[in-house]
Amino acid sequence: MRTFSGRITATAIAAVLGLAVALPGAAWSQQQAGAATPAAKAAAPAKPAAKRPAKAQKSDPKVVAVQEALNKAGAKLKVDGMMGKATTAALRDYQKKNGLKVTGKTDDATRQKLQLP
Repeated sequence: MRTFSGRITATAIAAVLGLAVALPGAAWSQQQAGAATPAAKAAAPAKPAAKRPAKAQKSDPKVVAVQEALNKAGAKLKVDGMMGKATTAALRDYQKKNGLKVTGKTDDATRQKLQLP
């Protein structure tokens, strides 16, 4: 048979180990109902920082022309008029394959090879 001090010891060990301990009365029903304990609130993960809204970017007709020319040359770009990572990578790849200086920019030699004005 357990003694009073034995119950306290078992409860203390369970609390240290983070185990659920049956509490009598209203405290147990609150936990059953999902009421957060101070320890549970402290352990809750923090909310991620709010992202800054993206700047509104306009589609550039010159970039559209470059994307369309690169697609004709074998690239599989989304034609959106934005000079993003995919377009820059496709442009660098095109320059490398065609013996041009690899800049990732539409310089005169690249425009000429892509037959752009």
